[in-house]
Amino acid sequence: MNIDFSRIFNLISEIPTQVFKQTCLTKLPEKQIDEINKTIPILKSHLIIYSSIQESFINISVLFIPNLLVIADQYLVLSNCKITKLKQYSKFDAYAIQLSSSTGHLLLFFNHKQQYLEWVPKLKSFCKLNNFTNKFCLLEQIIKDYYIIQHKKTKKFYTSYVHSIRATSQIDILNSEIQTLRSIKHPSLLDLKWVYEDNHYIYLIFDYFRCEKLLDLLNQGLILDQTQLASIILQLLQSLKFLRKNNIYHGNITPSNILINTQSSFLQLFLVNMAFISSIDQEPLDQYLSNVHESYIAPEIKQSNAKPSIDSDLYQIGIVLYYLTFFVHHKKKDERVDRIQFELIDKAEEHLSQLDKNNQYKYKMVYCASQLDLLRRLLDKKDNRIKLEEAIKHHWFINIKQKLKPKVERRKQHLPSLKTIIELCEYNEFSKKFEKQQKIIDEDSVLEENIFIQDLMQQLEKNQQSKRPSKENHEKLRMFEQFKTQIECEKTSQEKQFVFSKSIL
Repeated sequence: MNIDFSRIFNLISEIPTQVFKQTCLTKLPEKQIDEINKTIPILKSHLIIYSSIQESFINISVLFIPNLLVIADQYLVLSNCKITKLKQYSKFDAYAIQLSSSTGHLLLFFNHKQQYLEWVPKLKSFCKLNNFTNKFCLLEQIIKDYYIIQHKKTKKFYTSYVHSIRATSQIDILNSEIQTLRSIKHPSLLDLKWVYEDNHYIYLIFDYFRCEKLLDLLNQGLILDQTQLASIILQLLQSLKFLRKNNIYHGNITPSNILINTQSSFLQLFLVNMAFISSIDQEPLDQYLSNVHESYIAPEIKQSNAKPSIDSDLYQIGIVLYYLTFFVHHKKKDERVDRIQFELIDKAEEHLSQLDKNNQYKYKMVYCASQLDLLRRLLDKKDNRIKLEEAIKHHWFINIKQKLKPKVERRKQHLPSLKTIIELCEYNEFSKKFEKQQKIIDEDSVLEENIFIQDLMQQLEKNQQSKRPSKENHEKLRMFEQFKTQIECEKTSQEKQFVFSKSIL
């Protein structure tokens, strides 16, 4: 095909010479080609690029899938790139951008303005952007490192995580998390819209939400009832199931890394601050160990017998359950667990058999023996630790369903309709001003093979709706009793774009 490249020569003077010499494209592993072919592309077009190998401009097919550009047998991870618009010459119909990473550059020239307007906004949603302060203003800090921000032009509100790049030891961890959030979508992971970077900070921008750290809620006086506690643990287990399917782990599950969405009408949590390192097999564990609280490091990792994995994530969920079960409000505000006391679990089981309604028990979130059984098995040594599928099906959840069913049936006629409850939850000053967050989930239902768990959480939802606000809870937490657990979401056509996930990264 004979292509007239004369129209793009007007842009050449704007481009430094070194840009033509260094490419940021990487050879695509042959084993990943089939995975890419299964992925529904975001865009696919013939574009003009500069090939440093051929030292010439070529017209070639460019495939754009989530967080990746694929050109022939090469690829580029977009979350590692900064995007720069080159000076446009509309009278020559010349439009171009420059993608730059730490390894080099890629020049993309578009055939016409419409193609340029179609590609650039979508590319910007995956690349690192600049000029944050020119486009957004910080309004208020909601928790440490999280802020409500407003777009200066559109006046729309967002929530931003602000990370200081002076903490250089954590940049690689953060970049790995950005790659993960770009590549997969799940209700328990924040939906990343844009990433901005300047000389001092990296800004991760999400749809608007207000949140509290689970650790802070506990320190403010929150006492979880059994259904809420079960909901939190079950959502964590469901998240692990999704992460495992995408060949990744979280690595840093602690109460301070569990955010509770206080704007949601159900008990929705987000897992943040992942410590996933894609090159963990090639690099020492020092970086992982320095970013994870010692209390939450699985014993097999401490003994250098294993690397971080879903198995060690299960252990961390066990520590979270231990922390919640035996939480006693102290002046100290940290989440440290000095030592797992299995004898404490034994004593709790004895107390449960002796308690009546008039007794006061020190540990207010110890509810039943099956809860303690799951706790033991999550904290067991790796070879004996409960498997993920078995944990999701554990009889703790089944027992809750059986206990709640008669109570729910007796109150059935007195409960307001689900529609009424949702309308009441949404009728507040925030829901009038801000759009409801869209949720894109995994192509499979999170509990597709566990129908009884689905029934269980429907009972948990009804139980949540019928409860009175606890007098022991902080004023700020009144809405917490209205939360209900979300188990199923509608599938969307966009999900299939995320079939190809972390494996290439």
